[in-house]
Amino acid sequence: MKRFRKDGYKERLSKQTLDWLNGNPQHNKIDNECCPDFSCCKPELLAPIEIRQLFYNAEINNNHKLVDRLLGEFLSKMIDYIPSKPKVHIAGLDYLRQENDK
Repeated sequence: MKRFRKDGYKERLSKQTLDWLNGNPQHNKIDNECCPDFSCCKPELLAPIEIRQLFYNAEINNNHKLVDRLLGEFLSKMIDYIPSKPKVHIAGLDYLRQENDK
């Protein structure tokens, strides 16, 4: 099933990413999407500028492996903030970590 985005999605995503990169995380209320590190909803999760820049550069250069790894890392950190401490395994993250260690 193909998912259709609302008009202007790419522009909203670009603005959201640039705002986040510059330390101003904003939730995309039109598409109901968080920033890559979820800091728009959990400010204490804001990644350091070096990591935000790394993500941004990987995204604009279509480095999908690095983008996927960083998204997994962001998700992992967000899960750590859940009070009930659920046991969650993010499939593929261990592999992506090993790939980047080479």
